[in-house]
Amino acid sequence: MTETVGLGVVGLGFMGRRYARFLSGIEGVRLVGVFDLDGDLAREVTADYGGTVYPDLDSLVAATDIAGVIVCTPEDRHLEPVLTALAAGKPVLVEKPVAHTLDAAHAIADAADRAAVPVLPGHLLRFEPRWAGAWRRIAAGEIGDVVSIAARRIGNVRDQEVLRGRTTIPLYYGVHDLDVMRWFAGAEATTIFARRRSGAVRAAGYNVDDLYCAVVTFENGALGSAELGWHVPATATAARSAGVLVIGTQGVVQIDQLATGLESWSTGQLDTGLDGMFWSEAYGVPGGALGLEIRHFADCIRGRREPAIQLADAIEALRLSLAMERSAATGEIVDLKTFGRSRQAVPGTHSDGTADPER
Repeated sequence: MTETVGLGVVGLGFMGRRYARFLSGIEGVRLVGVFDLDGDLAREVTADYGGTVYPDLDSLVAATDIAGVIVCTPEDRHLEPVLTALAAGKPVLVEKPVAHTLDAAHAIADAADRAAVPVLPGHLLRFEPRWAGAWRRIAAGEIGDVVSIAARRIGNVRDQEVLRGRTTIPLYYGVHDLDVMRWFAGAEATTIFARRRSGAVRAAGYNVDDLYCAVVTFENGALGSAELGWHVPATATAARSAGVLVIGTQGVVQIDQLATGLESWSTGQLDTGLDGMFWSEAYGVPGGALGLEIRHFADCIRGRREPAIQLADAIEALRLSLAMERSAATGEIVDLKTFGRSRQAVPGTHSDGTADPER
Protein backbone atom coordinates (compact mmCIF):
# COMPACT_ATOMS: atom_id res chain seq x y z
CA MET A 1 0.00 0.00 0.00
CA THR A 2 1.35 3.44 -0.96
CA GLU A 3 2.34 5.61 1.97
CA THR A 4 0.21 8.77 2.16
CA VAL A 5 2.37 11.89 2.09
CA GLY A 6 1.09 14.98 3.88
CA LEU A 7 1.99 18.27 2.18
CA GLY A 8 1.75 21.96 2.99
CA VAL A 9 1.36 24.81 0.50
CA VAL A 10 2.87 28.26 1.07
CA GLY A 11 1.43 31.00 -1.13
CA LEU A 12 -2.07 30.68 -2.59
CA GLY A 13 -1.96 32.65 -5.80
CA PHE A 14 -2.76 31.18 -9.21
CA MET A 15 -0.45 28.16 -8.88
CA GLY A 16 -0.79 27.69 -5.12
CA ARG A 17 -4.54 27.24 -5.40
CA ARG A 18 -4.07 24.73 -8.22
CA TYR A 19 -1.63 22.72 -6.10
CA ALA A 20 -4.07 22.75 -3.19
CA ARG A 21 -6.90 21.51 -5.39
CA PHE A 22 -4.78 18.73 -6.88
CA LEU A 23 -3.46 17.61 -3.52
CA SER A 24 -7.03 17.05 -2.40
CA GLY A 25 -7.61 14.57 -5.24
CA ILE A 26 -4.36 12.68 -5.89
CA GLU A 27 -3.92 9.22 -4.47
CA GLY A 28 -1.16 8.84 -1.91
CA VAL A 29 -0.97 12.52 -0.97
CA ARG A 30 -3.11 14.86 1.07
CA LEU A 31 -3.28 18.56 1.75
CA VAL A 32 -2.44 18.97 5.41
CA GLY A 33 -2.20 22.74 5.62
CA VAL A 34 -1.66 26.10 3.95
CA PHE A 35 -0.16 29.46 4.79
CA ASP A 36 -0.77 32.75 3.02
CA LEU A 37 -0.49 36.36 4.13
CA ASP A 38 -4.15 36.70 3.13
CA GLY A 39 -5.88 34.78 5.89
CA ASP A 40 -9.30 35.02 4.26
CA LEU A 41 -7.93 33.41 1.09
CA ALA A 42 -6.29 30.65 3.12
CA ARG A 43 -9.57 29.90 4.89
CA GLU A 44 -11.40 29.85 1.55
CA VAL A 45 -8.90 27.34 0.12
CA THR A 46 -9.14 24.97 3.09
CA ALA A 47 -12.94 25.22 3.04
CA ASP A 48 -12.81 23.97 -0.56
CA TYR A 49 -9.99 21.42 -0.35
CA GLY A 50 -9.45 20.56 3.30
CA GLY A 51 -6.44 21.02 5.53
CA THR A 52 -5.57 23.50 8.24
CA VAL A 53 -4.80 27.21 7.99
CA TYR A 54 -1.49 27.85 9.74
CA PRO A 55 -0.97 31.30 11.26
CA ASP A 56 2.65 31.57 10.17
CA LEU A 57 5.38 29.87 8.18
CA ASP A 58 7.20 28.44 11.19
CA SER A 59 4.15 26.57 12.49
CA LEU A 60 3.45 25.05 9.07
CA VAL A 61 6.95 23.67 8.54
CA ALA A 62 7.07 22.42 12.15
CA ALA A 63 3.89 20.36 11.77
CA THR A 64 4.78 16.70 12.22
CA ASP A 65 2.20 15.49 9.70
CA ILE A 66 3.63 17.71 6.93
CA ALA A 67 6.31 15.69 5.13
CA GLY A 68 7.03 18.21 2.40
CA VAL A 69 6.40 21.86 1.56
CA ILE A 70 5.32 23.37 -1.76
CA VAL A 71 6.39 27.01 -2.16
CA CYS A 72 4.27 29.04 -4.58
CA THR A 73 4.99 32.60 -3.47
CA PRO A 74 6.23 35.16 -6.04
CA GLU A 75 9.86 34.43 -6.93
CA ASP A 76 11.21 37.39 -4.94
CA ARG A 77 9.65 35.78 -1.84
CA HIS A 78 10.89 32.22 -2.35
CA LEU A 79 13.98 32.45 -0.18
CA GLU A 80 12.46 32.67 3.32
CA PRO A 81 9.92 29.82 3.04
CA VAL A 82 12.38 27.53 1.25
CA LEU A 83 15.13 28.13 3.81
CA THR A 84 12.67 27.74 6.69
CA ALA A 85 11.40 24.42 5.35
CA LEU A 86 14.91 23.13 4.71
CA ALA A 87 16.06 24.17 8.19
CA ALA A 88 13.22 21.98 9.53
CA GLY A 89 14.45 19.08 7.39
CA LYS A 90 11.44 19.15 5.07
CA PRO A 91 11.72 18.38 1.33
CA VAL A 92 10.64 21.27 -0.87
CA LEU A 93 8.96 21.75 -4.23
CA VAL A 94 9.59 25.36 -5.24
CA GLU A 95 7.81 26.94 -8.18
CA LYS A 96 9.87 28.36 -11.01
CA PRO A 97 12.01 30.40 -11.13
CA VAL A 98 13.87 28.98 -8.15
CA ALA A 99 14.61 32.54 -6.97
CA HIS A 100 14.84 36.10 -8.31
CA THR A 101 18.63 36.46 -7.92
CA LEU A 102 21.56 34.09 -8.24
CA ASP A 103 22.64 34.82 -4.68
CA ALA A 104 19.23 33.72 -3.39
CA ALA A 105 19.33 30.62 -5.59
CA HIS A 106 22.78 29.66 -4.33
CA ALA A 107 21.62 30.20 -0.73
CA ILE A 108 18.83 27.69 -1.41
CA ALA A 109 21.33 25.22 -2.89
CA ASP A 110 23.64 25.57 0.12
CA ALA A 111 20.74 25.01 2.52
CA ALA A 112 19.60 21.96 0.52
CA ASP A 113 23.10 20.48 0.79
CA ARG A 114 23.06 20.96 4.57
CA ALA A 115 19.57 19.54 4.96
CA ALA A 116 20.25 16.57 2.64
CA VAL A 117 16.60 16.39 1.60
CA PRO A 118 15.10 16.53 -1.92
CA VAL A 119 14.39 19.89 -3.52
CA LEU A 120 12.32 19.78 -6.72
CA PRO A 121 12.21 22.94 -8.86
CA GLY A 122 8.74 23.30 -10.34
CA HIS A 123 9.64 23.49 -14.03
CA LEU A 124 6.33 22.17 -15.30
CA LEU A 125 7.41 21.62 -18.92
CA ARG A 126 9.77 18.89 -17.71
CA PHE A 127 6.67 16.92 -16.65
CA GLU A 128 4.46 17.66 -19.68
CA PRO A 129 4.40 14.42 -21.73
CA ARG A 130 4.97 16.14 -25.07
CA TRP A 131 8.14 17.87 -23.91
CA ALA A 132 9.36 14.79 -22.05
CA GLY A 133 8.63 12.68 -25.13
CA ALA A 134 10.49 15.11 -27.37
CA TRP A 135 13.51 14.98 -25.06
CA ARG A 136 13.53 11.16 -25.05
CA ARG A 137 13.61 11.08 -28.85
CA ILE A 138 16.30 13.73 -29.08
CA ALA A 139 18.43 12.07 -26.38
CA ALA A 140 18.07 8.72 -28.16
CA GLY A 141 19.54 10.25 -31.31
CA GLU A 142 16.40 9.80 -33.39
CA ILE A 143 16.81 13.19 -35.09
CA GLY A 144 20.60 13.08 -35.20
CA ASP A 145 22.66 15.95 -33.85
CA VAL A 146 20.64 18.99 -32.79
CA VAL A 147 21.21 21.89 -35.18
CA SER A 148 18.65 24.46 -34.02
CA ILE A 149 15.99 24.99 -31.37
CA ALA A 150 13.36 27.67 -31.88
CA ALA A 151 11.06 28.46 -28.94
CA ARG A 152 8.11 30.82 -28.84
CA ARG A 153 5.99 31.72 -25.81
CA ILE A 154 3.89 34.84 -26.19
CA GLY A 155 1.17 35.64 -23.71
CA ASN A 156 -1.71 38.06 -23.91
CA VAL A 157 -1.50 41.62 -22.61
CA ARG A 158 -4.35 40.64 -20.28
CA ASP A 159 -1.93 38.43 -18.35
CA GLN A 160 -1.07 41.63 -16.47
CA GLU A 161 -4.50 41.58 -14.86
CA VAL A 162 -2.94 38.86 -12.67
CA LEU A 163 0.78 39.69 -12.82
CA ARG A 164 0.34 43.48 -12.56
CA GLY A 165 3.86 44.16 -13.73
CA ARG A 166 5.51 42.32 -10.83
CA THR A 167 8.02 40.34 -12.93
CA THR A 168 9.85 40.33 -16.24
CA ILE A 169 9.51 38.23 -19.37
CA PRO A 170 12.89 36.46 -18.88
CA LEU A 171 12.05 35.51 -15.28
CA TYR A 172 8.47 34.49 -16.06
CA TYR A 173 8.83 32.81 -19.47
CA GLY A 174 12.57 32.66 -20.08
CA VAL A 175 13.24 30.14 -17.32
CA HIS A 176 10.85 27.76 -19.09
CA ASP A 177 12.23 27.98 -22.59
CA LEU A 178 15.91 28.54 -21.84
CA ASP A 179 15.76 25.46 -19.60
CA VAL A 180 14.10 23.51 -22.42
CA MET A 181 16.74 24.69 -24.92
CA ARG A 182 19.58 23.52 -22.68
CA TRP A 183 17.73 20.25 -21.99
CA PHE A 184 17.11 19.55 -25.67
CA ALA A 185 20.54 20.73 -26.85
CA GLY A 186 22.26 18.40 -24.41
CA ALA A 187 24.98 21.00 -23.98
CA GLU A 188 25.78 24.15 -22.03
CA ALA A 189 25.07 27.60 -23.44
CA THR A 190 28.10 29.77 -24.20
CA THR A 191 26.66 33.14 -25.32
CA ILE A 192 23.33 34.94 -25.45
CA PHE A 193 22.30 38.04 -27.38
CA ALA A 194 18.89 39.63 -26.85
CA ARG A 195 16.78 42.55 -27.97
CA ARG A 196 13.57 43.83 -26.41
CA ARG A 197 10.73 46.22 -27.04
CA SER A 198 7.97 47.81 -24.99
CA GLY A 199 4.61 49.37 -25.65
CA ALA A 200 1.64 47.07 -25.25
CA VAL A 201 2.08 46.34 -21.54
CA ARG A 202 3.12 49.89 -20.68
CA ALA A 203 0.01 51.13 -22.45
CA ALA A 204 -1.93 48.99 -19.99
CA GLY A 205 -0.21 50.83 -17.12
CA TYR A 206 2.63 48.46 -16.19
CA ASN A 207 6.30 49.40 -16.34
CA VAL A 208 7.63 46.23 -17.99
CA ASP A 209 8.74 45.28 -21.49
CA ASP A 210 6.49 43.16 -23.66
CA LEU A 211 8.82 41.34 -26.07
CA TYR A 212 12.28 39.74 -25.93
CA CYS A 213 14.01 38.01 -28.83
CA ALA A 214 17.23 36.13 -28.11
CA VAL A 215 19.84 33.98 -29.85
CA VAL A 216 21.72 31.40 -27.78
CA THR A 217 24.84 29.45 -28.80
CA PHE A 218 25.74 26.08 -27.30
CA GLU A 219 29.03 24.27 -26.83
CA ASN A 220 28.07 21.58 -29.33
CA GLY A 221 27.39 24.11 -32.09
CA ALA A 222 23.59 24.14 -31.80
CA LEU A 223 21.83 27.49 -32.09
CA GLY A 224 18.74 28.47 -30.13
CA SER A 225 16.27 31.28 -30.70
CA ALA A 226 13.58 32.44 -28.32
CA GLU A 227 10.69 34.84 -28.87
CA LEU A 228 9.04 35.61 -25.54
CA GLY A 229 6.41 38.21 -24.79
CA TRP A 230 3.11 39.54 -23.52
CA HIS A 231 2.02 41.41 -26.62
CA VAL A 232 -0.77 39.28 -28.11
CA PRO A 233 -3.71 41.75 -28.22
CA ALA A 234 -6.57 41.25 -25.79
CA THR A 235 -8.88 40.69 -28.77
CA ALA A 236 -6.81 37.69 -29.90
CA THR A 237 -6.81 35.53 -26.79
CA ALA A 238 -7.19 32.37 -28.89
CA ALA A 239 -3.97 32.97 -30.84
CA ARG A 240 -1.66 29.95 -30.86
CA SER A 241 1.64 31.45 -29.83
CA ALA A 242 3.63 28.90 -27.85
CA GLY A 243 5.72 25.89 -28.80
CA VAL A 244 9.11 24.65 -29.89
CA LEU A 245 10.74 23.41 -33.10
CA VAL A 246 13.90 21.28 -32.90
CA ILE A 247 15.78 20.48 -36.12
CA GLY A 248 18.48 17.84 -36.20
CA THR A 249 20.75 16.42 -38.86
CA GLN A 250 18.36 13.49 -39.41
CA GLY A 251 14.93 14.69 -38.35
CA VAL A 252 12.63 17.21 -36.71
CA VAL A 253 10.61 17.40 -33.48
CA GLN A 254 7.88 20.00 -33.08
CA ILE A 255 5.40 20.88 -30.33
CA ASP A 256 2.49 23.29 -30.68
CA GLN A 257 1.67 23.89 -27.03
CA LEU A 258 -1.85 25.16 -27.61
CA ALA A 259 -2.87 22.42 -30.06
CA THR A 260 -4.36 20.11 -27.46
CA GLY A 261 -7.13 18.66 -29.62
CA LEU A 262 -9.69 20.07 -27.17
CA GLU A 263 -11.58 23.31 -27.86
CA SER A 264 -14.83 24.74 -26.53
CA TRP A 265 -16.67 27.62 -28.21
CA SER A 266 -19.64 29.52 -26.83
CA THR A 267 -21.16 32.91 -27.64
CA GLY A 268 -18.78 33.04 -30.57
CA GLN A 269 -15.65 32.86 -28.41
CA LEU A 270 -13.05 30.23 -27.58
CA ASP A 271 -12.76 29.19 -23.93
CA THR A 272 -9.09 30.07 -23.42
CA GLY A 273 -9.06 28.60 -19.90
CA LEU A 274 -9.73 25.08 -21.15
CA ASP A 275 -6.73 22.82 -20.58
CA GLY A 276 -6.03 19.26 -21.56
CA MET A 277 -2.32 19.02 -20.82
CA PHE A 278 -1.05 20.92 -17.79
CA TRP A 279 -3.69 20.62 -15.05
CA SER A 280 -6.36 18.46 -16.57
CA GLU A 281 -8.78 16.32 -14.56
CA ALA A 282 -11.05 13.38 -15.37
CA TYR A 283 -13.79 12.13 -13.02
CA GLY A 284 -12.23 14.10 -10.18
CA VAL A 285 -8.78 12.52 -10.67
CA PRO A 286 -6.09 15.18 -11.28
CA GLY A 287 -3.74 14.52 -14.19
CA GLY A 288 -1.64 16.42 -16.68
CA ALA A 289 1.83 17.78 -16.02
CA LEU A 290 0.91 19.16 -12.60
CA GLY A 291 -0.47 15.82 -11.47
CA LEU A 292 2.68 14.05 -12.65
CA GLU A 293 4.89 16.62 -10.91
CA ILE A 294 3.08 16.22 -7.58
CA ARG A 295 3.23 12.43 -7.76
CA HIS A 296 6.95 12.65 -8.58
CA PHE A 297 7.56 14.96 -5.61
CA ALA A 298 5.77 12.50 -3.32
CA ASP A 299 8.00 9.70 -4.61
CA CYS A 300 11.08 11.86 -3.96
CA ILE A 301 9.90 12.31 -0.37
CA ARG A 302 9.37 8.54 -0.05
CA GLY A 303 12.94 8.00 -1.27
CA ARG A 304 11.83 6.16 -4.40
CA ARG A 305 13.20 8.72 -6.89
CA GLU A 306 15.68 11.54 -7.25
CA PRO A 307 14.27 14.88 -8.46
CA ALA A 308 13.87 14.78 -12.25
CA ILE A 309 15.19 18.34 -12.45
CA GLN A 310 18.05 19.26 -10.14
CA LEU A 311 18.62 22.57 -8.38
CA ALA A 312 21.68 23.07 -10.59
CA ASP A 313 19.40 22.96 -13.66
CA ALA A 314 17.03 25.53 -12.15
CA ILE A 315 19.90 27.82 -11.18
CA GLU A 316 21.31 27.61 -14.70
CA ALA A 317 17.90 28.48 -16.17
CA LEU A 318 17.80 31.51 -13.84
CA ARG A 319 21.33 32.50 -14.84
CA LEU A 320 20.46 32.35 -18.54
CA SER A 321 17.32 34.39 -17.94
CA LEU A 322 19.26 37.09 -16.09
CA ALA A 323 21.84 37.06 -18.89
CA MET A 324 19.00 37.62 -21.38
CA GLU A 325 17.96 40.68 -19.38
CA ARG A 326 21.55 41.91 -19.27
CA SER A 327 22.08 41.53 -23.00
CA ALA A 328 18.85 43.33 -23.85
CA ALA A 329 19.70 46.16 -21.44
CA THR A 330 23.25 46.69 -22.75
CA GLY A 331 22.82 45.70 -26.39
CA GLU A 332 25.84 43.43 -26.09
CA ILE A 333 26.49 39.71 -26.38
CA VAL A 334 26.81 38.14 -22.92
CA ASP A 335 29.60 35.62 -22.39
CA LEU A 336 27.99 32.85 -20.36
CA LYS A 337 31.36 31.40 -19.42
CA THR A 338 31.80 34.30 -17.01
CA PHE A 339 28.40 35.91 -16.39
CA GLY A 340 27.05 35.21 -12.93
CA ARG A 341 29.91 32.92 -11.94
CA SER A 342 30.87 34.96 -8.85
CA ARG A 343 29.00 34.11 -5.65
CA GLN A 344 29.90 37.44 -4.02
CA ALA A 345 27.50 40.11 -5.24
CA VAL A 346 26.47 43.31 -3.48
CA PRO A 347 23.03 44.98 -3.51
CA GLY A 348 22.34 46.81 -6.76
CA THR A 349 24.59 44.59 -8.85
CA HIS A 350 24.28 41.41 -10.82
CA SER A 351 25.86 38.27 -9.43
CA ASP A 352 28.84 38.79 -11.73
CA GLY A 353 29.58 42.01 -9.83
CA THR A 354 28.67 44.49 -12.59
CA ALA A 355 26.10 47.22 -12.13
CA ASP A 356 22.53 46.70 -13.23
CA PRO A 357 21.71 49.58 -15.58
CA GLU A 358 18.00 49.29 -14.80
CA ARG A 359 18.10 49.35 -11.00
